[in-house]
Amino acid sequence: MKNILYIFLISCFSFTIYSCAKKSGGSSGSSSSDANGSGGGSSYSSSCNNSKAFVIGNAVTEKCSRTDCPKSKIVIWDLDGCKTVVGESVMGAVDAASHNNSIYIADDAGYYWIVGSGNKIEKKQINYTSGFKSSEITGISINSVGNVYVAGVVRKNNKDYTAYWENGELVKTFREPKTWSSEKHVAADSKGNVFIPGWRYVSHTTTYSALWINGTRKNLSTVDDGEATDAVIGSETASGSNVWISGAHGKSQQGKSLAGYWLRKPNGNINQITKVTKVKTYNLGVSEFNSSRASSIFVKGSTVYMAGVVNLMNAGDVPVYWKGKIQHELPVEFNLNTCDYCKADPTDISLLDGKVLVVGDYYDEKDKVDNAVYWLDKKLHILCESCGSSYAVAVVVMD
Repeated sequence: MKNILYIFLISCFSFTIYSCAKKSGGSSGSSSSDANGSGGGSSYSSSCNNSKAFVIGNAVTEKCSRTDCPKSKIVIWDLDGCKTVVGESVMGAVDAASHNNSIYIADDAGYYWIVGSGNKIEKKQINYTSGFKSSEITGISINSVGNVYVAGVVRKNNKDYTAYWENGELVKTFREPKTWSSEKHVAADSKGNVFIPGWRYVSHTTTYSALWINGTRKNLSTVDDGEATDAVIGSETASGSNVWISGAHGKSQQGKSLAGYWLRKPNGNINQITKVTKVKTYNLGVSEFNSSRASSIFVKGSTVYMAGVVNLMNAGDVPVYWKGKIQHELPVEFNLNTCDYCKADPTDISLLDGKVLVVGDYYDEKDKVDNAVYWLDKKLHILCESCGSSYAVAVVVMD
């Protein structure tokens, strides 16, 4: 970790501090942190020194009734539960990335935030050319030379267009003749090539997995159902970059849709999808399998990590991650067989000191509160039990 963020978070973000305490204990080997530092006899440590990895999300920062809650805020947590308010937002954070010891946060209200040196927070306007209006922001990426790319959707003459911006200025808009969607996330290489994953509807039996490269669609699949959900830049060469794309593909109506990933090589060729292995999940046999889907991807060298869910007939969505093709189940504190509305939905994945770090959204029907959570080395941690609600959109790990 570089010096500015050591200072930035070891001091628990001096500009707006809501938590600098970690609560330990609880069930099933998990630990959690409470923003108020009080909680029924649990023990606390006074240190907040885990300043290498950060979870970015949104939170109502205090307990409240449904009819009398303060506005949700964009927040950053470290893994000890120290929570820093970045600012208020009408729509909230949707994605985040890091570069040169700063955290960049995409705001669905049409901004991006930079949290950097000396506790400095900047709010950058995303601009629109004549006739275009904001509709949705979906992702943010910073390439290796420091240019900021934001992806989203704009409207003009009552039509939707996928769009991307460079350093706040609109670069390109594009649309398809049939229904399509660009998913969360965007990736950009050092040459300014922009990669946006998504899907394009063809018929009730076929939805193409798609990757838009500088606004031009490249189909990743042309049979059965598919979707691309996330993209990251791998190694770069003089001729181009390796781009890894997560998603899912298969006959979804027959329970054969599997999570997987594609590799786009520097020469532009795209490998056929590498699908994960279907295995027994949540102590239920393979016969219970409906589908699996990867929502995010991280690549270290040539090793691919993806986070997502396995959908089972009698248990709903089970949170998992995959290393290569091998599945690893993530624990929850409720019974998915009996809890109809419980959920654990991974949203992003990274590595921290060689251990897999997954963040996500978590809802326990018993507590009736949405919580931002993370799993580190397959151990569950609840980030903000004193919040009215909280959601995790991304994780960043500093080199």
